[in-house]
Amino acid sequence: MFAMLTQLVEILDRFGSRLLAARRAGKDAEVAAAVLGCATRLQDLCVRGGRLLVLARELTDGAAEAGAVREFGELVEQQTAAVADLRATLDACQPLLATLDATVHLELVPFLDQKSGLLTRWSQQAALSRYSTTTLFFLPAPALDGVIAAARPHATGQGLAVDRSEYLLAVTDAVRAVRSREVRDLRAGLTAADRAAVRAEIAAARAELTRAEGHCERVLTAVRDTVGPEAMARLRRSLVPRSR
Repeated sequence: MFAMLTQLVEILDRFGSRLLAARRAGKDAEVAAAVLGCATRLQDLCVRGGRLLVLARELTDGAAEAGAVREFGELVEQQTAAVADLRATLDACQPLLATLDATVHLELVPFLDQKSGLLTRWSQQAALSRYSTTTLFFLPAPALDGVIAAARPHATGQGLAVDRSEYLLAVTDAVRAVRSREVRDLRAGLTAADRAAVRAEIAAARAELTRAEGHCERVLTAVRDTVGPEAMARLRRSLVPRSR
């Protein structure tokens, strides 16, 4: 799900830049808190994602001990809970983010739609299998771009339109393509070809993760520059109990 993290943080980064440019006095602190809460949750997902990639490499190389196998499964469960929290947080923050840009909802709809948005689809996939490469790498960047492009014409103020068949077909095709080359269980014995393919996907996921982390840092910098370091520290302290 690393490409999805990158896309979400890129959207948030754009709003962070607009927050910095707006400088609207009293409104800034409230909007900054919303942006910071979303960025903090995304940052947490990135941290766990990085650890998952380390463990995935150990599993791929056949070097993982029992504790690492257990940790991998637990981290996927934690990511699932964190994704649900992120989706709810982004959904709740949209009215505030819309004060910076009224189009924010339409950009987020492909990810947040409760019934068939991408975050929901990833959670469904994770429930099917914690240890498959489809879960770990859902969806690669080119496939994700195609799915989002198919969703945009169906985005409305209430989510994806009832008639979303073009989007659903794009998701189905993208997932089918990923599953056609998936390793169903990273704990099982992998062939040499499987190991090479998974290592390549891990490398691509690391690149996406690095991009996502960079965007997170820019969002945090924009918030700090908007509200000042003291207010930033207060905001971060207020978020600790909710983001852990």
